[in-house]
Amino acid sequence: MEKMLNKFIKILIVVGVGVVILPAISSAQVDVNIPYALSSELGIEIIPNYPRPNEPVFINLTLYTNDLGSADITWYKDGKVVLSGKGKINYSFRAGSVGEETKIEIRIKLSDGTSFTKVFSLNPASIDLVWEASSYVSPFYKGKALHSRQGILKVVAMPEFVKNGKRVAPENLIYEWSNGIDVYQNQSGYGKNVAILNGSILGQNDKIEVLVTDPTNNLAAEGFLDIAPVDPQIVFYENDPYYGHIFDMAITSSFNLKTDEVQILAAPYFFTKERSGLLKYEWRLNNTSVPSLSGSRTAIFRKPEGESGQSVISLQMENTNRILQQADGRLIMNFEN
Repeated sequence: MEKMLNKFIKILIVVGVGVVILPAISSAQVDVNIPYALSSELGIEIIPNYPRPNEPVFINLTLYTNDLGSADITWYKDGKVVLSGKGKINYSFRAGSVGEETKIEIRIKLSDGTSFTKVFSLNPASIDLVWEASSYVSPFYKGKALHSRQGILKVVAMPEFVKNGKRVAPENLIYEWSNGIDVYQNQSGYGKNVAILNGSILGQNDKIEVLVTDPTNNLAAEGFLDIAPVDPQIVFYENDPYYGHIFDMAITSSFNLKTDEVQILAAPYFFTKERSGLLKYEWRLNNTSVPSLSGSRTAIFRKPEGESGQSVISLQMENTNRILQQADGRLIMNFEN
């Protein structure tokens, strides 16, 4: 026991903050609470760090100054023995529902007879992340506006934290937004459950993480998103003189001109919504630029008088504010004399 006391005195000196000066006394005169010191030194690894409801939880124990392999270890879950024996340093269980707290007690008796106890609780919480891309889609489009490269994302965190049967209001929580490496300081803070983020300039997947904490009730949870950006697209629609824009039927890559002319609308799918003038339109007819249509979303094409055959209509579109957002579209217009 004297050797152990001297060993723990050395440990306390090494890990202490600042300079510690001890009086010249014998070990028998030093009052060290060994069970408390061992309990504080016990390493508890919980995987995952922030368990979600009904998720498997793994707990691993480490004690650097002693061998837990020969120790008698007893695990209690909510007051009941769930595991006992020598060297039982690993325990797993399934977390409860949201707000269902689980109390874990670990009693350890070392081979030299020293005993100590560690008690802690786990209260699972959950976060749902919902994202919205600030990108163009046509009217009546039934799908989701997708996130394009270098686009703008709005992400909303919807946490579910429950303590003593009462839900914690989202505005009373602290949100730390990051990409897993760098924290978005301007987006993070008390009650900031909404983040507006710009996509990667390299066009890579956008990884979004948020750590939500409740300092009052000592609760925490993490949420993750990994969003693969898409390339913008051009979809062509006919502007009928009687029915207007026919958005329920896109013009295919090849179409037959049934009248003397057709008016075509180019819809910029998944380009980031920008102020007017930042989307550039360059129309071509049979690979020849049409300057009169520069900057226009609509174009009118007529069949050559007295001829039969086909013409190639093409459009190059780009967002002059975001270099990764470009798209090309091509149509073949068939006509008869």
